[in-house]
Amino acid sequence: MKQPEHLDIERLVKDIILPFCHIKRDVRLPSGERRFENDAEHSWSLALLAGCLAPLVDDQLDVGRVCQIATAHDVVEVFAGDTPVFSDNASLASKADREHQALRRIKQDFGHFPWLTEMIDEYKTLSSNEAKFVYALDKYIAVLFDYLDKGEYLREIKMTHKQYTVSLLTHREKAQAHSSVGAYYDQVRELLDGHPEYFHSKG
Repeated sequence: MKQPEHLDIERLVKDIILPFCHIKRDVRLPSGERRFENDAEHSWSLALLAGCLAPLVDDQLDVGRVCQIATAHDVVEVFAGDTPVFSDNASLASKADREHQALRRIKQDFGHFPWLTEMIDEYKTLSSNEAKFVYALDKYIAVLFDYLDKGEYLREIKMTHKQYTVSLLTHREKAQAHSSVGAYYDQVRELLDGHPEYFHSKG
């Protein structure tokens, strides 16, 4: 593989890395100024949590690989945009195709950085235990944020407990991609469900 030139690096930074910092997620940071987190912050948080947790819950996991996958897992959103779990049905239905097209674009325009496309591919296809672990943890950390936020954002968007449960049915199933993470997900959901005051009440 040919060593990249400066212009290749410049384009990677300008067209992928910097825009990634500006993709806002529909998740508020549950402390401090409580602003919406961006994709770069989310990926770093996920990578750090994954690296800390992986060797303690599954000694078969390659911790370095786990962190690498977590770092790159959402890069397609530079071109596909973030699709929140509470999106309308049309947005949810088009998510896979938008992300597939985005990955094709990244492969075409940035194929000379094969690590990037390899990590995204591994995550999207769940072709390794490391990818499944990151995929599951990605679901867990979102619900953990809701719990740590004590439902403040959920009440702000008028999310009832029933709506939350229905919206996250598939989300909860995805968290079972790795059994240990699935168990953590179920625990934090039990904690969250035990606080009806964290949700909007129509009454």
